Amino acid sequence: MDVFDAIESRVNVKVFDKRDVPEELIAQVLMAGTFAASAGDIQPWEFVVVKEKSAKTEISLACLRQRHVEDAPLLIIVCANLEKVALKFGQRGKEFYAIQDTGACIQNMLLAAHALGLGASWVHAFEEEAIKRILKLPDKIKPLGVLTIGFPLPYEKYYKTEVIPFENISWSEEYGKELPWFLKEDWKDRFALRKSIYNTVKDAEIKVPEIKIQAQDQKKKKQNGNIYNKVLDLIKRLRQRKT
Repeated sequence: MDVFDAIESRVNVKVFDKRDVPEELIAQVLMAGTFAASAGDIQPWEFVVVKEKSAKTEISLACLRQRHVEDAPLLIIVCANLEKVALKFGQRGKEFYAIQDTGACIQNMLLAAHALGLGASWVHAFEEEAIKRILKLPDKIKPLGVLTIGFPLPYEKYYKTEVIPFENISWSEEYGKELPWFLKEDWKDRFALRKSIYNTVKDAEIKVPEIKIQAQDQKKKKQNGNIYNKVLDLIKRLRQRKT
């Protein structure tokens, strides 16, 4: 799958087919994660692959009882080795770089899963200490994401998040200054098909006053027309009286 197709078409999948995920596909998803960028090339990520039903049930409870965690055929808990990062970057590495690097790793894995025909979601909310206890993680290993993975159901409709257009949140040289090159017509035309809810709202903000003005104009015309018709009726009646 083309990388841009994968990025644009990926969705969060939380309803899965019952089929097991083949080991070959699991290996490819794990490998994709290891190619992520990391500070100082430390590569702090480590993975725990979970398929046992009882373990998934416990992890689901630790993930605030999110049902799809238990139902997914496969869980991959993505962790960061804080000790490994701290050796080079100290406290900042533990508190900041480890999270950055592992986030990049997780995104690689989500895209790889999608490209392989799998569905996945990233569970952010969980009780860290409970996850550490269930998986017997040492103190130096911090769980940062639970990935639920499986084959999506072909008849299920999966929700696609409406993204904020990049030109609405990207600035030139300083915050709040629009990208001058995007204002050119050829760039606007290039992204014309990507009609988002944000553009729709902006269009509505412009069109609503115009619609109000048009309605007021029509109302005035109607009123003027009524007055004109009344005058004609009056003239007709006066003529009739004279005759």
